[in-house]
Amino acid sequence: MAITSWKPIRISLLAVTLAGVLLVAGKLTFYPSTGNSLVTQFNFPESVPLAEWKLIKSTPLEITDTSQVKAARKYQYQKNSKDLEIEMRYLVNTIGDVEGMMKGYTILKSSPGKLALASTQAAGFHGILQQQNRLYLSSCINPRGSPTVTSQQFRYNRNTSDLQPNRILFWLLGRGNIQDKRCLWTQMSMPLDKTTPEDAKKILENAWVSWYGWWQPRFPEP
Repeated sequence: MAITSWKPIRISLLAVTLAGVLLVAGKLTFYPSTGNSLVTQFNFPESVPLAEWKLIKSTPLEITDTSQVKAARKYQYQKNSKDLEIEMRYLVNTIGDVEGMMKGYTILKSSPGKLALASTQAAGFHGILQQQNRLYLSSCINPRGSPTVTSQQFRYNRNTSDLQPNRILFWLLGRGNIQDKRCLWTQMSMPLDKTTPEDAKKILENAWVSWYGWWQPRFPEP
């Protein structure tokens, strides 16, 4: 008898689930272009703390591609006579290809090079590149999931981390896609005139862990 009494409830739940699936499928079919067009305005703060480093200067970066880059800023730090430069860019509708971003906007735009993939347990994936007597560390801080470097890693995060009730509601309200294709693209660099590439890599990775730890809970609202 108890089993029979549960049958209508089970059927109702299945019906609601099916309706939700059909609604999602229909919206994806007939309104595929609805994306991150309604992005909340965001400006990088003038000052960001970085463990053991002193902020020397902070300046806005020129934005030439407003379709993806919505905000950009450069931070310059110093510690024990060593200089550290960090460029931050807030991107929307991105595929998360950090090497492609560097070729489009920064050091790789005019110079050949290829990122060497690396990772830390505390701050996900990052890419390392030595170019013009500087060492670079670059990565994409994701809205959900750990930092990524390649488009495959970024897509995996979107497929595994974005299918959540709040993202579905966000999409149903017409404010964007279920997949959140935004990125806080970070590019750190330091000169090699006062250190070796091996020591510079350790310095950059330690700074990256601290930097990511500050930004991850402060990712911009959609």
